[in-house]
Amino acid sequence: MSTLYIDRQGTELRTDNGVLHIETPDGTGNRRLPIKFIDRVVMRAETHFSSRVLCALAEAGSTVLALGGRGGQQVAQLTGAPHGDARRRWQQVLSLSQPDACAALAKSFVVAKIRRQHSTLVSIAQARPDLRKPLRDGQATLDRILVSLRDPESRLSLASIRGHEGAAAAAYFPAYFSAFAPSLAATTRNRRPPTDPVNATLSLSYTLLYSQATSACWSAGLDPALGALHTLSHARAALACDLMEPHRPGVDIWVWQLFRSETLRPEHFGRDGAGACLLGKAGRSRFYEAWEEAARHQSRRLLRHARHLARAFDAQIEPGTWAHLSDGALHSD
Repeated sequence: MSTLYIDRQGTELRTDNGVLHIETPDGTGNRRLPIKFIDRVVMRAETHFSSRVLCALAEAGSTVLALGGRGGQQVAQLTGAPHGDARRRWQQVLSLSQPDACAALAKSFVVAKIRRQHSTLVSIAQARPDLRKPLRDGQATLDRILVSLRDPESRLSLASIRGHEGAAAAAYFPAYFSAFAPSLAATTRNRRPPTDPVNATLSLSYTLLYSQATSACWSAGLDPALGALHTLSHARAALACDLMEPHRPGVDIWVWQLFRSETLRPEHFGRDGAGACLLGKAGRSRFYEAWEEAARHQSRRLLRHARHLARAFDAQIEPGTWAHLSDGALHSD
């Protein structure tokens, strides 16, 4: 399976007998692709298509992601072929309604994230021994936070768990950004809008990761809006945000490698009138090509994680809890 990226203004999509026809205004980007091989369509530019195309993609289980604005923020997502067993979502709601279970789940996400942040700093330190001091300082702080989170005698509240996550971020990002060239002017995490090339790339990467996590939740039969670590919020997929947290550090080191290998360089970025740093079209082409390779592995890991989470919800609920809602024997994967 693969992802189709549309980044040319005025591209038109048509479908015929299971084949997606991609036509660009000048004809140079015209292609035909079997829909069954398309896992995801990411639209970054003005694109024209009919409901027939959407239906064909949905029936094939393909996800359609629309990015808008100068910075490429996610605007809409259509996910095809979601999991059909509503019991999963019922079990999810019952589990998350229990404060202790909710806190335990949130803690597991944060512990996994901080462990991987630590591993990211270790990997960067191996490649950059000249940065041993800031990277080791960051690792030491993350170690102390992990000891506190893993204390079997402590019963941490959600607020405390979120506080530990914030403290970890405060230690991790200065160490992480110390590994980038000074010419990139990246010293801390910033967004809305990002002010430097590294943060612009991180924001775009996290947007795509969020889309993958949302799709993984639907595929596993979970409601992406109902999470544990992230609070309920209008138009936010809280569980997808939870799910992606342990996977962010993997994206972080991937972004660092993009700049270290000069796959992305400062000249690939520009600024708009408000001072936001934007990845230009040539840079996006390089970015999407590199992301496609990483995304295949990332999607599989997220789906495994979501399915494991669904099984954990199943295990917490008594089988008879939802029996009055069922009209017979149902089978789940």
